[in-house]
Amino acid sequence: MRDASKKALAAAGLLAGFCAAQVAWAAERPAQTKKPATVETKSAGASHKTDKPAWITETLRGKVVWLDEALARLYGVAVEPATAHTEVALETPAGALVPIMSDTRGRAFAVDERLRDVELELLVRRYSGAPHVQVIRVRKHTPEGLRELDYWCDICAIRMYILKDCECCQGPTRLREEPAEAEGDSSGS
Repeated sequence: MRDASKKALAAAGLLAGFCAAQVAWAAERPAQTKKPATVETKSAGASHKTDKPAWITETLRGKVVWLDEALARLYGVAVEPATAHTEVALETPAGALVPIMSDTRGRAFAVDERLRDVELELLVRRYSGAPHVQVIRVRKHTPEGLRELDYWCDICAIRMYILKDCECCQGPTRLREEPAEAEGDSSGS
């Protein structure tokens, strides 16, 4: 019993250390050498350009995975079983883990397994000082080209961003893959 408690405490300590390192990394990151195509800031309800943005918009590529499984696979860190499958992260081709905020679009990866472990392109907001990113748009590479993913009610013609019953008719929705819009279109934000 004592060995199990010691192991659980050690794993919790490693996870806390990893989270602290992520926060420190985000706060001390050097300025990007390549400026993103779109840099926007949000302040007092108005959008404008400034020298130090509250958030930047960028495109990330990789696979969305359960954070606890990725920590175990990549670093040998075992998290507390009660916290397993509670947080997702984008695993980049270079092996970096980018935690995803658990808002509606971020929770979609936890709710719908079809969005995990597939090559995706995510348009995200990266907030200054925060290790998590906020998902704005989800795209998938297919033989037919880049496809934008969302959820759709065929009865009400309503777009949603998480798998659930339709907000209008309470009927079922489906995962929809549409040809991706050209960059610069603002309908996905």
